[in-house]
Amino acid sequence: MSEEPTQNLPDEMVNLNHVVTEIRALSARFQGLEDKFDVRSRETQPMSDRISQILSEIAATRQELHEINRTLRRMNVDIATSLRNQDDLESRIATLETQLGQP
Repeated sequence: MSEEPTQNLPDEMVNLNHVVTEIRALSARFQGLEDKFDVRSRETQPMSDRISQILSEIAATRQELHEINRTLRRMNVDIATSLRNQDDLESRIATLETQLGQP
């Protein structure tokens, strides 16, 4: 029990230096990962901007298609009405021709 506490100090300093070296190495690796992450985030930023642009174009196209669909439905009703009116007129002309004695 007569050990001198300072005799253990050099070994502890070696261990402390080893720990500090490991921490510095981990810090350098961590910094490298942060740098890679920053580069990647800048690379994907234009992609996300392009995706946003494509989505807005899709929304505009959907609106245009909705308008076209609405117009086509109206045209369908107009054509059906015109055909019904034409059938009515042909019936009335046939009736008048019959009344006038023409075939």
